[in-house]
Amino acid sequence: MSRMWTLAALFAAAVAGLPAAAQMVEMPAGKWWKRPAVVESLKLSAEQQERLDEVFSKNRRAFVDLKADVDRRTIDLEDLLAARDVDPKRVGAASEALEQARGRLGKARTMMVVEMRGILTAEQWTQIVDRRDQWRSEREKEMRKRYADQRGGSRPGRARPSGPAGATGGPPVEPPARPPEDPEL
Repeated sequence: MSRMWTLAALFAAAVAGLPAAAQMVEMPAGKWWKRPAVVESLKLSAEQQERLDEVFSKNRRAFVDLKADVDRRTIDLEDLLAARDVDPKRVGAASEALEQARGRLGKARTMMVVEMRGILTAEQWTQIVDRRDQWRSEREKEMRKRYADQRGGSRPGRARPSGPAGATGGPPVEPPARPPEDPEL
């Protein structure tokens, strides 16, 4: 029974964050207003770039704190779910606290995008909206590449010996070692 609660809580926590993310306009990753290709494509002025940088800088510390709160609450929920005796009330409260923290982070991101939108012209904003699928695809591709790089190009446990273990008298084949974590992640 406790395993069912654990799985249900994990599923609910994973699904709860999807609607807000799906409604959000995808922006290019990182400091997109500094990338030459984006600057040229959107025809951003130097003043717009400076103002976008100010908006980002103003919000940056808050994002660090909000993300840390989400991370802490995720750990709290995971710890409760990993306990031998799962208390549904405590799990429910921890799940609610996590969703509220995610909501605060999502709202802060949304408000930053609204502020950035106010700096752009209507034509520039339309171009961003029109290119969001492209940027989403690029971001997903980059995330998959980082994941593969972290895993050494193959998933753990996927490497297999050429024959049954011990058949050739040698040790089983080990998966490649993980490279060090990327400090920018």
